[in-house]
Amino acid sequence: MNIRILIIDDEQEILKAMSMILNKVGYETVTAASGAEGMMALARGGFDLVFVDLKLPDLNGLEIVTMSEKSVPRPEVIIITGFASIETAIEAIKRGAYDYLMKPLSPDKVRITAKRALETAENRKHLLHLQQEVQHYSDFESFVGCSPSLKEVFNAIHYAAKSDSNVLITGQSGTGKELAARAVHYNSGRRDNNFVPINCAAIAKDLIESELFGSVKGAFTGSLKDKVGLAMLANGGTLFLDEIGETSTDFQAKLLRFIQEGEFRKVGDPNLTVVNVRIVAATNRDLIDAMKEGIFREDLYYRLNVIHIQMPPLSECREDIPLLVKHFIEKYAKKRSDLVVRGINDEAMKVLMTYHYPGNIRELENIIERAIVFSDREYLSVTTLPAHLQHVENKKLPVSLLEDMSLKNAKYHFERNFIIGILIKYKGNVSQAANTMDIHRQNLQQKIKEFVIDLKELRNK
Repeated sequence: MNIRILIIDDEQEILKAMSMILNKVGYETVTAASGAEGMMALARGGFDLVFVDLKLPDLNGLEIVTMSEKSVPRPEVIIITGFASIETAIEAIKRGAYDYLMKPLSPDKVRITAKRALETAENRKHLLHLQQEVQHYSDFESFVGCSPSLKEVFNAIHYAAKSDSNVLITGQSGTGKELAARAVHYNSGRRDNNFVPINCAAIAKDLIESELFGSVKGAFTGSLKDKVGLAMLANGGTLFLDEIGETSTDFQAKLLRFIQEGEFRKVGDPNLTVVNVRIVAATNRDLIDAMKEGIFREDLYYRLNVIHIQMPPLSECREDIPLLVKHFIEKYAKKRSDLVVRGINDEAMKVLMTYHYPGNIRELENIIERAIVFSDREYLSVTTLPAHLQHVENKKLPVSLLEDMSLKNAKYHFERNFIIGILIKYKGNVSQAANTMDIHRQNLQQKIKEFVIDLKELRNK
């Protein structure tokens, strides 16, 4: 399938030059010499990428950015601008443009920027395709991002939904384990029946059996009538056992029989009840260690762990943070009737990119919701973030945060701060910094990209 690129500019020389540059690398180009002509072409759709001059005689290039959001497929937009309109170009980025190019245009810069924008568009298309397959459940839109780790989760959900085997979902608190469980259910053949969650850690150990299997009148003190258990409510559907690692071994033995035989006894009832349910379990506990300690049954583990979905911590998906921030701003900005919150400034975003998130996505969502409540401007700033995050502004974490940090996150912050320190020493000179650290320049450049380090900022320190 050919890549189609729309170029909108009132200067014929730029239209010809850019077409020639992009045609040489195999892209199909369509040109428009005015904003109106560009709008008509964009309305017809079918473009993967749009280059548009910010200052056109008949309209502002920002209108093209806005219109592109409604185009199918939605193309990435790259703004072409002069030095005098740099602030407006940045505004275009905040509105959704992918990038901007300064005049005069360099052929290499045009090719490289186009290539990166098209890669971003392709990632979004792939993610949209996966989401369409697993988005029957409305809350699944909360999965936002295109990191490799998240793509693995989408793929795992996709294959789990095709099967009727039991699923074990593991990951830290706040990573979205229940959302993944719901996505599996609502995209499986059981979607028309109940999804029944039970938080095993929130129910007293002496009551969890009756909650799950039900009880008959008089089975125990206070049992004044028959009680239908959650397993019966899930008949034909999915039973989600959250925090399965917190259950007792006695209960685990009864659960194992239920899973193996598809039948159970209500508390106080000698008769068996047969049901057809799929089990999806989740835990933030390391069940391998729990088995070694004798607090989790090995046979139950292998019954549950037929399909394994590992939810990654947010610290391993940092490239998803800007998308998540945008998503949560759009979600919670609606609650402010007195102020239109449009986005977040660069300084605050840098703080969010460096924080270690012990509470994962749930914590980030809480941070954004709080920031919107306390904001008095259209763009969230560092001052709207929680107090402990305002100390992260210089990429340094207070000791109180380090105490709760995993070894992996501690290594991440040490390495990042170490690299920043060397780069500051050499005024952002990558070659000199790489020589000092005894690593290849390309390796250091990769680290700079991975750690989201702003070289321009460091050169001024």
